[in-house]
Amino acid sequence: MRVIMFDRQSIFIHGAIHGLRKLIPGINITGACQADDLWAQISASPSAIVMIDGNLIQNEGSSFLDEIMHRFPSVRVMMVLAKKETRWVEQLMQRNVMAIIPRNANPERFAAVLDSVSRGMVCFPGEWVSQQSSAQALLSLSERQREVLKLLAAGESNKEIGRNLNISAATVKAHLEALFRRLEVKNRTQAAMYYTRATA
Repeated sequence: MRVIMFDRQSIFIHGAIHGLRKLIPGINITGACQADDLWAQISASPSAIVMIDGNLIQNEGSSFLDEIMHRFPSVRVMMVLAKKETRWVEQLMQRNVMAIIPRNANPERFAAVLDSVSRGMVCFPGEWVSQQSSAQALLSLSERQREVLKLLAAGESNKEIGRNLNISAATVKAHLEALFRRLEVKNRTQAAMYYTRATA
């Protein structure tokens, strides 16, 4: 497992590296406090898990995350947040952030989340996520849109969704475009993540 930490405090990086090496045998984990160093490390390991201190990039909004996703689409991003700020958490969830973890979590929780992310799973702290608002947004979709979304979240292609629901691939595409707008997501991955969170 290749992990790159981007954090404002080198002491936090050193402590996390020390703790995680004990808990995850064979982990390859390094840290960076400067953006230039981060870009260099991601360039060398473009499919790494990148654990980012939310305070470092919050002032830039989501543009820093967008740049990472654009330049390195295989990177899996995990955000470390010192406190819950609902609007910021929601911004992160609307991007392809795989996990959010509180900064004061114990090393075992960090290890568990890293393991989940390495397996392609999405991890958000339940106490920080408004399940109700996500579920309500799903209810605002038509029954057919919910059927399409459920199949998309199960990994079905447009052709497979169309075959299952006995509709054309073009109709599937139209349903997807409509539900993307309604849920305020940009792509299939974000829509699938949204569905998984709302139905957890």
